[in-house]
Amino acid sequence: MNVQNILNRLLIGAKLLMTDRSLRIFPPDFTIRKPVQAMLDKHLKRGDCCYLALFRWDSPEAYLSRLKELQPTLRLETRHSLTSLVRERWDDSEVIGIDQFGPLDFVMLINGEKPSAAEFVPSSLLRRLESLREAVEREAGSAKEHRGRIQLVGNCVPLSASYQEGMDGEDLLRESYRFAQALSTEQLSSQVLAARRQLEQILEDCDISVLAQPIMNLKNGDVFGWEILTRGPAGSIFHRPDELFKFASQTKQLSRLEFMVVKFALEEVSIRRIREPVFLNVTAVTLNHPLFLSHVLECLGRHPGLAPDQIIFEITERHEVEDFESMLQVLNEFRGHGFRFAVDDMGAGYSSLQWIGEMAPELIKIDRSVIQFVDRMSVKESLLKAIVTAAVEMSCEVVAEGVEREEEADVLFRLNVGMGQGYYFARPNVLLHEHERHVFQETKERIQYRRDQVAS
Repeated sequence: MNVQNILNRLLIGAKLLMTDRSLRIFPPDFTIRKPVQAMLDKHLKRGDCCYLALFRWDSPEAYLSRLKELQPTLRLETRHSLTSLVRERWDDSEVIGIDQFGPLDFVMLINGEKPSAAEFVPSSLLRRLESLREAVEREAGSAKEHRGRIQLVGNCVPLSASYQEGMDGEDLLRESYRFAQALSTEQLSSQVLAARRQLEQILEDCDISVLAQPIMNLKNGDVFGWEILTRGPAGSIFHRPDELFKFASQTKQLSRLEFMVVKFALEEVSIRRIREPVFLNVTAVTLNHPLFLSHVLECLGRHPGLAPDQIIFEITERHEVEDFESMLQVLNEFRGHGFRFAVDDMGAGYSSLQWIGEMAPELIKIDRSVIQFVDRMSVKESLLKAIVTAAVEMSCEVVAEGVEREEEADVLFRLNVGMGQGYYFARPNVLLHEHERHVFQETKERIQYRRDQVAS
């Protein structure tokens, strides 16, 4: 082994003993340490406002082959230029780390100030980053043969807006990098960017409201329980829950939204002293979150009048469960505390009778697509009969969703379906105190009357 190899190994050994802070600017390729990630995690846990700035070299399509040839030179010059300029222009406390994420993609993580309500990223930070981009482009891309044909593109996205305690910081960093890439390649429109900004503001301000739709006991006409329904800000594109949850899922903020909905819903249920079962929609993604159970228990702990056995989580069938064994372990852990589960949208999505049999839900909610015009379509009635029969075999209750017509309700009475939900019984409304339940007396009498009529 020559002297140079020995010196290189000694240098690597010395770097292994250095702190993450010392290695945060273009760290060497470690197999066991990630200094930049470690520094980011510390800032996120402290609640700092963190941003990801992406600088990437680009060129017209006709010049891309030449850009590839220039990669080794551009890489070295950009690393050197970014390092020297950041140390010269930025305060040490502002720089979380700098690293290379792609052949010509360079990421700078920044500890900055909080943006105003109308901003995605503080305008002052954007001005400083633009100045830095221009300086790096001049220094690293100034060779005459490619001057004007390549450019250093810059974009910045917030990291802390999407972060919540216990979240995998590495996944957050990777997702933010991809988002910045999409912005720099113009794969995201200004409308999408504005929508993301609006969603993040909703999550930060907890700007949601909840309604409740009663689930009626079709045997005696009483209110069995309440499904909690979420609404975004009135007048916004996210007022309807479909748009709100769909966009939250697309931007990797679904669990953050569902954590917030649970907290808000249980507060409303407690204030109105609801004693019947409460149905809360949750996706398999959030149910598997390592902190979701502790979050729910913590929320219940703030409201002594509520108990786990009052909560029924609806697992929507429209989100496919990929790891059944892992999901069953999660369900058993929740059930150990007294929580119950319902399979939502039965007949409309991914679930199979095998999965439902293994899951053994306490309730099955039959999708409105099965119930609509069930009185006119024999195929739908046969499917409804099959689901009811399977539910009896599994000793679980059945709730028919989307009941809007008297004729549909009559089929449910005839097939002895236990519970129903829909506009025929009541529309979603604000949660009612116990002394306000008299509004359902007419619904109760109508259920009893129609059930007697069908029986006769």
